[in-house]
Amino acid sequence: MTESMKDWALQYAGMGFAVFPIKPRDKTPLTSHGFKDATTNKDMISSWWDKYPDANIAVATGSRSGGLVVIDLDRREDKGIDGYEMLIDWQKEHGNLPDTWQSITGGGGYHLFYRDSAINRSRAKLYPGVDVRGEDGYVVVPPSIHSSGNCYTWEIGPGDGVGITQADNTVMDFLMGSVPEEKEQHRFKMADTIPEGERHNALIALIGSEKARGIGNDAIRQTVRSENQEKCIPPLTDIELEKEIFPALTRDWKVESPYYKKDKAVLDSGKYRPVKKHSLDMDILDEIPEEEPEWLIRGHIPKYQITALVGDGGAGKTSAWCSLGAAISSGNPSFLQGNPGGIEIEKVKGQKVMFFSAEDSYRYTLRRKLRKNGADLKNILSMDIADERFKDVKFDSPFLERLIAEHRPALVIFDPVQAFVPPNIKMGERNAMRACLAPLIGYGEKYKCTFLIVVHTNKMSGAWGRKRMADSSDMWDIARSVEMIGETSEPGIRYISQEKSNYGPLRSTILFSLDDEIICYKGMSTKKDKDFVAEASYNTRQAPQKEEAKAFILEFLKNGTKEIAELDEMAKIEGISKNALKEAKAELRKESLTHTWSTGYGKEKTFFISLKDSEKTNE
Repeated sequence: MTESMKDWALQYAGMGFAVFPIKPRDKTPLTSHGFKDATTNKDMISSWWDKYPDANIAVATGSRSGGLVVIDLDRREDKGIDGYEMLIDWQKEHGNLPDTWQSITGGGGYHLFYRDSAINRSRAKLYPGVDVRGEDGYVVVPPSIHSSGNCYTWEIGPGDGVGITQADNTVMDFLMGSVPEEKEQHRFKMADTIPEGERHNALIALIGSEKARGIGNDAIRQTVRSENQEKCIPPLTDIELEKEIFPALTRDWKVESPYYKKDKAVLDSGKYRPVKKHSLDMDILDEIPEEEPEWLIRGHIPKYQITALVGDGGAGKTSAWCSLGAAISSGNPSFLQGNPGGIEIEKVKGQKVMFFSAEDSYRYTLRRKLRKNGADLKNILSMDIADERFKDVKFDSPFLERLIAEHRPALVIFDPVQAFVPPNIKMGERNAMRACLAPLIGYGEKYKCTFLIVVHTNKMSGAWGRKRMADSSDMWDIARSVEMIGETSEPGIRYISQEKSNYGPLRSTILFSLDDEIICYKGMSTKKDKDFVAEASYNTRQAPQKEEAKAFILEFLKNGTKEIAELDEMAKIEGISKNALKEAKAELRKESLTHTWSTGYGKEKTFFISLKDSEKTNE
């Protein structure tokens, strides 16, 4: 690898580490907000090290660097501290930590680098000589220079052909740390028997206590189920646990101490909540680089954000997202990109696509549609609706985050939205869906994935755009792009109209057809969803009126030829509109059922109409 600090910093950024400069032979940040300024933006990094060429390199841990967790083993002979030996002793009882990137610090200690999809807070003195650097923390990395003059070096690291290891159960057990004796004495304890009426409070309190200890959600679920069966009279059912107890896992529990101390909470609307002591730091925009939005499909689907695909039943939503997923998986151009001017669009590298469908089976329907639309099926990931894990795939579930962290898809598709909303969320309540979908934004930035959510339209007559989106206006608000799909008045031709775009001007409407389940681009239109809806509404309203007018004309002409003026007057008396009558006349002529002609000239000219088999003069 190259030698300068700037080159190293840029290479770390290319690996997904957010870096920032710190003082030479020191750990003091050279930026205003320290680790909060950490970035992977190469222009910003270059400007920092151009200004401070000898600056040491710090990497922000936690979500800023893709879930980076670093175990810091300090070795200080003068103070009798040896975190490395402590780890060896711990491993004799609990098993070895998995091999991973490991650096030797300038002070003679060690840094062990792991990744974890959950949020791990930074903790000092986890054990004697052992600290953890996680969320809101940072570590100094090679080839930085210690105050002693020694360099930080990699023992196992970049260039050694191995990656950073995902934290397993042994690592997580180690990160739990030792529990001080005084906290064990005050730990929340369940009563031996919990009668009906007290079960909910007791089990939710148990969740809060376990969260306070830093226990993961899967382990908490097991504990709650066990305590419920052993101590609750009668035990809650699995359905009751899922609907009424486990939603508490998503609360903003403070992972510090058990929730028995009211002096660490405030009363808010009749409920106690943790006191949050936030930093008062603010970002200075002069120090923030401007960035252009990135696109998964230019102009239509912005990267790392939510796009909504909205349409009526049978409009082609499933076929559309299958075509889009196929394009991303194969690297082929999407039908949304069209073919303006016949210009060939360059193929790119295929990427992983993950989808969850609660409406169609991938075995019987979706695999076929994806294949026909050109998908690289090796890049397509899914989970069958019959899989017992499927019910745990919710927008705010830790399980979903773990799946994304494990597979790193470029695009995740949910069809339809309501299947992935937690049971405690009421979609119609203002801001409920915003809070439910907010984790996706975090996942997008953290794991570099983009989300496409399929939404049904409501049955409101004459509605378009925002008002056509069923169940929740929050979906419209949080989506950065909204694509409405429907059918035009031309048989076999459908449209997809971009109705919202936060990152650029609205794109032209795409026209397409479905030929043997394959999306076929048919051109562009300046019409938007409103125009197509209005056109369909007009045709729907006019159709019965036109048929009524046709029936009237045929009945009126049974007695022979009539003057058109007389026909018009009788239609008016019958309440038939001029437009309906005009369309009925035209359609009857087209069907060769009536014939019109005139006699006379100028003011004496008279127009007649008759059935085709009537006797006509002056034809």
